Amino acid sequence: MTVIRKKTFRILVSALLLFNLVDIVVSVRFIKYGQYTENNPFMKVFLEMNSVMPFIVVKTFLICGGLLLLYNRKGKILSQLGIYLCFSIYWALIVHFYYFLWSA
Repeated sequence: MTVIRKKTFRILVSALLLFNLVDIVVSVRFIKYGQYTENNPFMKVFLEMNSVMPFIVVKTFLICGGLLLLYNRKGKILSQLGIYLCFSIYWALIVHFYYFLWSA
């Protein structure tokens, strides 16, 4: 059973990949080399290492791995709900982060 079209699914996956790229750049710029702190304790470990590469690799692997799982099951209703949920949460996170960043 498909609720959303394959093209819409691909657009949401592409948007999530873009959000991940923006999140990585902003996190490295304003958290690693800025005055803010990482609130995610799992990612904080990788961000506090000597290099930013472990953070980038782990974040990319986790997001791309999750998106690959969802994309491989794009015909399933749970996967379609999952992609909408991921998109909505990541969009809210990006908007919140930028609002916080620019209003401070």
